Amino acid sequence: MSATGGSLLTNRRFLQLWIGQGFSFVGDFVSTVALVVLVVRISGSASAVGGVLVARLLPTLASPLVGVLADRLDRRAILVACDIARAGLIVGVIFTRSLALIYVLVFLIGAARTFFNPTIRAVFPSVVGGNELARANALISGTFSVSVMVGPALGGLLVATVGVEMAFLLDAATYLISAALLSRIPLPRPESERGESFAGELRAGLGYLAGARVPLAIVIGTFLTILTANATVPAEVFLAKGIFDAGDTGYGLLVAFWGGGMVVGSALTAVLDGRVNLVILYFVSMFVTALALAGAGVSPTFVLALVALAVAGAANGMDNVATDTVLQRRVPEALLGRVFSVRFLGYSAGEAIAYPVGGLIVDSAGPRPTYLLAGAATASAGLLTLLMIIAAPRKEKYYEAEG
Repeated sequence: MSATGGSLLTNRRFLQLWIGQGFSFVGDFVSTVALVVLVVRISGSASAVGGVLVARLLPTLASPLVGVLADRLDRRAILVACDIARAGLIVGVIFTRSLALIYVLVFLIGAARTFFNPTIRAVFPSVVGGNELARANALISGTFSVSVMVGPALGGLLVATVGVEMAFLLDAATYLISAALLSRIPLPRPESERGESFAGELRAGLGYLAGARVPLAIVIGTFLTILTANATVPAEVFLAKGIFDAGDTGYGLLVAFWGGGMVVGSALTAVLDGRVNLVILYFVSMFVTALALAGAGVSPTFVLALVALAVAGAANGMDNVATDTVLQRRVPEALLGRVFSVRFLGYSAGEAIAYPVGGLIVDSAGPRPTYLLAGAATASAGLLTLLMIIAAPRKEKYYEAEG
């Protein structure tokens, strides 16, 4: 894994990547708001909105296959092509009012995202030095968290004032900015297995992951944590409006405090890197998340619920930065695309299951029990993942002992 000289903020290649991602993150949330509004206008159906979200997730089922390509092809070409494709597809949404065609366009946007996400994680070790990986991941994660707060608000403002078309155009422009910046970053071509077939490289990636104790635990732990913690997403609005009578403003505050906590957690992980073992920090974040979710469920006041969710968000930010950094340091660079693609598959699968299950729990038991159950389930997921690491034999080889 190549290192770069100088500090992170004087690393021109990283700055180009970071700025491009920052624009793209905000644009994603702006267009998500516009897309939901457009689908409701066309169909008037909540089920149609759910269908669009499912269409965006479906391509992630092919993530392991995409991971092979991320380790086989020119990664810069993949990233630039994905951004340009998404810009064109978003513009296409402007010119259609057919729900079926919107599903197709959103599916293709999801496919481009499925290519982009593991590839951008895989290029990090080529852009920043090993000692700077945690700080780089923290900046990216913190920027994403800020976009969670800024993007939807900006999207709502644009839709209300100038229409959904301008919101989509803004998102397309952010993709083109990202593509322009990424195209200027020199990246080495992946060193894939010489003469190996596509199927052989897929088997090699999955075989490595099956025998890699810590990376495998992180991949499985990601799925379990998303599955358990995200079951509270359908409960948020009911907790704010039904339990605490805080209205729409209160619901917005719950989401904002979680996002603000993620920024703090990301920054804290960067500060602790080198002082604390990041694998240990990962497990601490899982158990803190569990306690915070349970705390939100039993909070007697809205203010305490906000504090609990800010703590949960901070733990989420720590989790994101720690796990990305551990994988980038431990997994051979030639295999990073495949490993991250499987991780993103677990992430999307956890979301796809958590949202409907969480909704059913809210409908049958209410928001408070949903948070309590999610806290208990997240703690159980942490224990199970910890047992996997303790019980599994030490087989994997990695470049750094840290993590």
